[in-house]
Amino acid sequence: MFDRSDIRAAADAGILTRDQANRLEAFLATRADSVTKAMPEQTENLRFLNNFNDIFITTGIVILAMGLTAITGLFFGPRFWTMVSGGSVGAFGAIILMPVAGVMWLLAEYFGRRRRMLLPSMAAITVFTLYSGLSFGMITSGITGANAETITSFTQAWDTLGNTGMGTFIGCCGAGAIAWLRFRLPFCMFLMAVSAAAAAYTFAGFFGDAGLIFGGFLSIVIGLATLGAAIWFDQKDPGRITRLSDNAFWLHVAAAPQIILGLRGMIMGSPDAAPSTPEATLLLACLIGLGLLSLALNRRALVVSSLLSFWLALGQVVDAVGGDATTGFIATAMLLGTGIILLGGGWHTARRWVLGLAPKTGLAARIFPPEPV
Repeated sequence: MFDRSDIRAAADAGILTRDQANRLEAFLATRADSVTKAMPEQTENLRFLNNFNDIFITTGIVILAMGLTAITGLFFGPRFWTMVSGGSVGAFGAIILMPVAGVMWLLAEYFGRRRRMLLPSMAAITVFTLYSGLSFGMITSGITGANAETITSFTQAWDTLGNTGMGTFIGCCGAGAIAWLRFRLPFCMFLMAVSAAAAAYTFAGFFGDAGLIFGGFLSIVIGLATLGAAIWFDQKDPGRITRLSDNAFWLHVAAAPQIILGLRGMIMGSPDAAPSTPEATLLLACLIGLGLLSLALNRRALVVSSLLSFWLALGQVVDAVGGDATTGFIATAMLLGTGIILLGGGWHTARRWVLGLAPKTGLAARIFPPEPV
């Protein structure tokens, strides 16, 4: 007999391609009597980390990227001020960053397609995506912001930086898409989702105060759209055993903070404002609802991303009851820490209770997969 770890080991050894391994896992899952039998534990395994050697190599990739950036900057340094004074700072930035992005792509080819090492591939692709996006943004915006004589007001400075930011984030999204098409790495979904969201938020900044007003609503809309994409992948793999589930995991990670920040912005007018007691109570109710949704989806990302907001809201409610700052901190920490431990330890029991309220058939049964008894 063999299990999924054996299939992944065969893929890592090159006996099976990653796509063949995923298809074999999916085929074996369909032989189970029900979706429940195809889900032995339904845990969110961190498949991108095999052993400490992955961390070791990843550290080397990050340090190498820093060194290569310094080398290219030093090599082209004598031309810097000439290009800046001539309004070509964007071209200079691309000259520095694109060679490093090219090296990172080659490392991703080796560690991703040949060695099947996910964490080093994620690091290399992240640097490739960031540097490609920065280069694209600087070139397409025609930035002249480094020449102080061309900027006479804060609005003009924002327009310059905003145009660069739009180009950068769109470039990052495109680079992440190219990497996903080449490597089919689920982490690329996170890079694309975050880059697209950042481009939307930068665009909202062009509307000044109006952008701040609908910023919270925009964050919720983008977060829910990302969450919808994650759920779409999840319902195609309720057993959580193929790459589709990994795609969904990274989209959940991208969606959750945006939903939380959007809720804070809508309730309190600003995502970083301190809530009043009524606002904190309303925020707590929303966060509890997200916790129930996270249980039903069997995804912990929504809970983890809401911890800071939950801490602040719970602290405000505790302060309203009475007591000094020290007492409030202790009470909040005790309540939140105990709740996390109880939820983590009784996750499956809590899921069974929540799923008792959900439909047991049809699409809902795939979106909210059943919990093994």
